[in-house]
Amino acid sequence: MEAVGLLLYGFKVLLTWKTLALMMVGLTLGIFVGVLPGLGGPNGVAILLPLTFTMDPTSAIVMLSCIYWGALFGGAITSILFNIPGEPWAVVLLFDGFPLAKRLGKPGLALASSFVSSFLGALVSTILFTFFALPIALKALEFGPAELFAVFVLSFATLIGLGAEAPMKSVLTLRRARS
Repeated sequence: MEAVGLLLYGFKVLLTWKTLALMMVGLTLGIFVGVLPGLGGPNGVAILLPLTFTMDPTSAIVMLSCIYWGALFGGAITSILFNIPGEPWAVVLLFDGFPLAKRLGKPGLALASSFVSSFLGALVSTILFTFFALPIALKALEFGPAELFAVFVLSFATLIGLGAEAPMKSVLTLRRARS
C-alpha cells in the first residue's frame, strides 16, 4: 500500500493555497486556449510554457497540467454552443450537446453534463491508473513469446472486427500498412 501513502503525500503538496491558485489560473488559461478551434491542449501547453520558467517544478507541472485539462474542456464549449468541435474528441458532443443547447434551450445543462462527466472520468481513470499501473506493468514484463503472440492476435482480431467494411478488406488494409 505504498501507493496510498504517496497519493496522500501528493494531496498534501497540492492542497496549498499557492498550488490551488495556480490550478485556477491554469484552468482559466486552458479554457481560453481550448475555445479557439484548432489550437487544443498540447499547443496551448507549448504556447504557455514560458509562463512556468520561473516557477518551482511542482508548481510548473501543476499549472501546465491544468492548462491541458482546461483546454480539453474549452473544446467542449465550442462543440456544445457553436456546433464547431474545438478538439477532435469533442466531435461526439455535436450529436448530443449541441441539440440539447439549441433545440431544447438548455446550454447550461449540456455544459454542466460535459464538465461533470469529464471530471468524473478523469478522476476515476487517475485513481485506477495510480493503483493498477504498477501491477499490470509487472505482469506484462513476465510475458513470453506465447503471450505476446496472443496479444498480437487479439489486437489484429479487434481491428478486423471493428472494421466497418468486409473483414477481408480490413485484413488487406493491415497488410498494406505494414509494407
